[in-house]
Amino acid sequence: MESPEVQKIHQLLAAKDDTSRFVGLLLLKTTLDKHASDLEQEQVAALWNSISPRFLDRLIRTGSHSASEQKKQSRDMLDVAVAVIYTFTKLLNDCALNERFYARIPNLANAVLYSSDETTRRIVDLIHVLVQQPNDQVAGGAACFAKLDVNDWVPLIEIAPQYETIFSIFHWAWIKGGLAVPPEIMRAKIDDAFRLFISSFKGNDNPMRLLEFITHALNNIDPNLRSSDPQWLQPVTRLIQDMASRKQTDDGRRAYTQCAAALLAAYPEKAPEALFSDDPNSSEPIAYLFVKMVQVDILSTLHVLIPKLSTSEYLSISHRIAAALDIITAFVGFLIIAADDTTIQHGLTPDRILKLHEDLARTIGDVMEYLRDRWDAFLAGARGIESAQASGSSIFEDPIIPAAIRLIATWLRDDDGETLRTQAAGLIELFTELYGNQHSPDMPEVRLPIIAALEGILQTSDGREAFTDTNLLSQHLYPDLRGILASQDEDLTAGDYIRGSAIEQVLHILLEYDDEVSRYRAGSMDLLESIAKYDVKPVKAGVGVQERYRLDFQTDTLELAVTILESSSRGVPPKFQQRINTALKGIASKLKENWGVLNDESMIARVEELHLD
Repeated sequence: MESPEVQKIHQLLAAKDDTSRFVGLLLLKTTLDKHASDLEQEQVAALWNSISPRFLDRLIRTGSHSASEQKKQSRDMLDVAVAVIYTFTKLLNDCALNERFYARIPNLANAVLYSSDETTRRIVDLIHVLVQQPNDQVAGGAACFAKLDVNDWVPLIEIAPQYETIFSIFHWAWIKGGLAVPPEIMRAKIDDAFRLFISSFKGNDNPMRLLEFITHALNNIDPNLRSSDPQWLQPVTRLIQDMASRKQTDDGRRAYTQCAAALLAAYPEKAPEALFSDDPNSSEPIAYLFVKMVQVDILSTLHVLIPKLSTSEYLSISHRIAAALDIITAFVGFLIIAADDTTIQHGLTPDRILKLHEDLARTIGDVMEYLRDRWDAFLAGARGIESAQASGSSIFEDPIIPAAIRLIATWLRDDDGETLRTQAAGLIELFTELYGNQHSPDMPEVRLPIIAALEGILQTSDGREAFTDTNLLSQHLYPDLRGILASQDEDLTAGDYIRGSAIEQVLHILLEYDDEVSRYRAGSMDLLESIAKYDVKPVKAGVGVQERYRLDFQTDTLELAVTILESSSRGVPPKFQQRINTALKGIASKLKENWGVLNDESMIARVEELHLD
């Protein structure tokens, strides 16, 4: 049985005139403030359903103007409407899926520029609740917000520096509701929003929350919703560089480091030049200083990481240092490209390049020393390393491990310095363990960077000796390559073909040192058998990227087989040699046909140069 007061509210809210309705809304607000806990859930739902959505929208719009003849009264109407909606979101479940709630989002978003501080906070919190739409729902608050025009987002974006919850609103909306909008439209809207967010922070001394938002967005939104040519890239890299040039808290360093790493991951072709290029005439080489600060962070942190493994802060530190290592990896790649690009060289003076090379070599050395210590501690069963619960990350889940290996691999493959390559020989046991655990769901992909690192390590006698002392070849590299061949191109990705070609490059290096690495020969004949059974399927003109990688892999495989056969000719029975040679001729013929379909004369010539007579 409803109380007289509740009955009166229903009566007033059902009236035809807005004055009576507003009186009813005021009475409802008072009742909810004082007696909400006395109401049954059904009564609360009935009260909410008795409010006209159009009436609420009129109240919100009335208070959403900068000038009004009845400014105070209009502001009061807005305050009451927002307060009532806000209270109901606290009392009812599944508001993000209730259209009577989320359909109010457009008018609420436009009201924030004209509402009082308290009402603005409520609007922001209200929208935040309404965009938290479950993953399995197509319609809801997140989709409603995502469908808004960019101009409807602008009021919230303008006040974002004062209300960090707004970043979470956009994050939820883009992740949960972005797919409700055609990709090309959503992509353009997100690009515009990033630009507007950056503009709203112009002159702000601490854009940490903005950088955190950009990081989370780039790491989590559907890649199809990322612009291929972001107009905001240069301004945000400037924010990152400016932050790095000033003294920062740990949170500040984490924000600019992880944002830079996210940009480099999302835009590997465009972000490096934006982050690392400098004006040679500038008195303050800000990009150079940024790289230096990232290096300093790595070097000053590595030596304290092992003691922190069993602490709660390790996970946060490890993600920051992993991001820093990825930045340095990208910078090394940038320097390699810069060696052949005069445009980039203008911003890298000889003095800076020399200093950077020295500092990078030191950083690589310290990173390898850390990995060695981490591995030794793991082998010793040190407390907190084998237990993911203790440190928040086992050695197989630690984000620093793959990031460090990527950096080491990039450096060792392209820098022929004997010292670091020799030092890296001490990591082959770790590489073997990581390669063997690659099928674990928690283990990031590290096989390709491990193989790339081996290209440099195996150039040294210490590296070859350490390699021979492990089962990395017999238990991991050979089986991996044979598995790719045995699949006959079923369920393979471009990454599988790239990794197969990389393994074959390592095998070529081993062939050069056949006398030292005797265990190499033990599996080479089995590999020839696998190659001989490999079926090269015909291709059609206009093949995609993956098919091109497949053809590259097949050509690399043929080349390796010929080299193995030639180097082993004295110890191979003539019948075996003849059978394998016949199979390889068939593969070569099919490959020439396929490269001919693609009109690639250079690859045809490469196949023809192989000695198969």
